[in-house]
Amino acid sequence: MLLRHRPFKILSALALGLGVALATALPLRAAESVVLQFGLFSRSIPTESLVTFAETGTVDSQLAPFLRRLNPAQQQGLRAALSRGRAVNVVPISQWFDSPMGDRSLQFLGKLAQTEAGLNGRQALRAAIVAAAAEDGEISLLDIVRHFPTSSLQIDVAQGLTVARQVRAEAGATRAIVAAIKQQSEAAAMQEPSFDLAALPDLTQPGPYGSRQVSLTLVDASRSRTYAADVFLPQNLAALDGPLPVVVLSHGLGDSRTSFFALAAHAASHGFAVALPEHVGSNSTQKQALLTGLDHETFKAKDFLDRPLDISFLLDELERLNATTFGGRLDVSRVAAVGHSFGGYTALAVGGATIDFERLAQRCDPAANLLLDAAMVLECRALELQSDAAVIERLRQGTKDDRVKLVMAFATVSNLFGPRGMAQVSVPTMLFGGEVDLVAPVVPQQVAAFTWLRGHHRYLYLGENTSHGPDFTKLASRFLYLDDAFEQGVEEAIASTQGVNKSLVVAFSRVYLSQQEEYRPFLSAAYVEAVSAEPFRLHLARELPPPVVERLLE
Repeated sequence: MLLRHRPFKILSALALGLGVALATALPLRAAESVVLQFGLFSRSIPTESLVTFAETGTVDSQLAPFLRRLNPAQQQGLRAALSRGRAVNVVPISQWFDSPMGDRSLQFLGKLAQTEAGLNGRQALRAAIVAAAAEDGEISLLDIVRHFPTSSLQIDVAQGLTVARQVRAEAGATRAIVAAIKQQSEAAAMQEPSFDLAALPDLTQPGPYGSRQVSLTLVDASRSRTYAADVFLPQNLAALDGPLPVVVLSHGLGDSRTSFFALAAHAASHGFAVALPEHVGSNSTQKQALLTGLDHETFKAKDFLDRPLDISFLLDELERLNATTFGGRLDVSRVAAVGHSFGGYTALAVGGATIDFERLAQRCDPAANLLLDAAMVLECRALELQSDAAVIERLRQGTKDDRVKLVMAFATVSNLFGPRGMAQVSVPTMLFGGEVDLVAPVVPQQVAAFTWLRGHHRYLYLGENTSHGPDFTKLASRFLYLDDAFEQGVEEAIASTQGVNKSLVVAFSRVYLSQQEEYRPFLSAAYVEAVSAEPFRLHLARELPPPVVERLLE
């Protein structure tokens, strides 16, 4: 049986608890004392008292005043958090924290956990983490503390309380927004014209045409860029009339086009040509280069430009090869750009969205709370391009490709476009956000972007209990549910959700690329409310409820 829960309350509590654990634990064995700094006032805790508590559970007289507000279960949880270890490899973790994104994360944490001199603890934290990992290949909070390289560590309590208040406020706002959209979607499903779901084709299942794969190597001499791409076509082309619309799938950061082969084959079996470019510089190969010490970046900042240009060049090549390789069966003038995460950014960029660099510079204040929107560590890297006038000018002009007639962005990174940039998208656009996505949070990254769209054909899907991707969703589910029977069914439930997502890619492409209006019922709240299943129910908004708009404007 499913346990009743409040996802964001639980997750925010976990985040706050981790923050408290970090705040009280990071300095353990390297520092002689932990100094809790609150304005002009400070209190010092001997680190040996924390070590004794973590290892034996004994609370001595010096620690007791700080733990008296915790009940026995909470104290036990804190002990477990301090000593729980995880196997790590020193090279990947060292490389990550030496990358721009990892360093930005440490800079945020270092505002809370400061050095003895009251300076940002970023470098000390990195040194402690790397040394702890190098010691025995396992790392815990206690291990980090053992290697923290100062004689004392100052915790900025006021800063921590501010961060906690911001997280609680954001979690409350998100819960309210999720509830309002859910209520509106369920009401819309009841009011929409009834349809016989059984009479509609089951788009969650493979289509009637089968699929085959054509692999390409693309050489864009103008950018000195070579990358792989694959095209999935219906196997039974003879059963289809006319040229085929094209669906382009753009993978996310640290991922690969191969992750979306199943979706590509599915869409091809329903009568589309599906192309998947490999975005070198921000793919799994780049991630592996970082983790093995061959590179120091998670992705190249120029990929903000190269990614959308990858798609346009791929479309150029499909046009060039159409007669010889594809028998003239492709219609490259009708394209759907579909992307996940950084790929969602890519799809929006070729759909017309432009980066608002002035707004982004204000948003990327080093004092910004990363717990409110972790995607900022990716977005803010676009500011590194400001030294390259040609790249900035190209991005300001936009990378819109007029062949793109539909955009579908899942768990997208999109706040960097801002209201001005998103308003440039004039084609039908679908955004998908996960309720418990801590990587690209639904409110700042998808709900806000939805409000900035100006076209009539806009859709916002919200997935209950859904995170940034299947693996993240499984991880979140372990925290949200404690029932063993449920955990056994997570894989099946996630597979069902992925099936619905596949059906939406097909249905949107049918309606907006092939002008097949008989598929429009699939684009309704009634459809997703009928076919999505617990605990990953989907809800659809075409317009946001007034209370949601009011909260976003606060």
